[in-house]
Amino acid sequence: MQEEAIEQSENTAPPVESALVSWLQRCKDARDGHYKRAEKLFDLSQLLGYVLIYSTIFVTAFSFFTHNPEQVLFWCITKQHIVIFIGCIAAVISGIVSQARFGERAEMHRSSGARYANLARDIEELQLKQKMGLLQNSELSTHINSVIKEWNNLSEDSLLTPHNPTRTNQYGHVLITLFFIIMFFSVAA
Repeated sequence: MQEEAIEQSENTAPPVESALVSWLQRCKDARDGHYKRAEKLFDLSQLLGYVLIYSTIFVTAFSFFTHNPEQVLFWCITKQHIVIFIGCIAAVISGIVSQARFGERAEMHRSSGARYANLARDIEELQLKQKMGLLQNSELSTHINSVIKEWNNLSEDSLLTPHNPTRTNQYGHVLITLFFIIMFFSVAA
């Protein structure tokens, strides 16, 4: 319904007005994409941080216990193997957190989202001034050039946001993880 109204207004509106409507929608989409990506990265950062804390506490606490190598839990795996495996997971998560810098990337996306929100407000202000007849053609041209310049600067500085919510490269990470788990338990056996 809203898309039909936008299409109708684009068909009946003068070229400048239809361009501003289109720009505003694109700007809002970019803003929302950056904010959503920032939230996902922040949540991932928090999750991995807590898993890292708990796994290192587990390894530290259970490394002081004596383990009976005769007591097998399953498939020749002892409690000591589990402690070592959790220690490996903690090391991998630590490397991922250090390398991926999820918190830093989340802040960069939040900042880009805020800049797109500012640009959207500028476009809305320009639309309002134009509808009220407060701008002369020369002023309108100056404001449009200002918006275009800011948008170009944003485009150069912004991080990419994923367009497809399902990420196919996650399957590769799962396969690599499974490979290392199988390799670990094969060596442990």
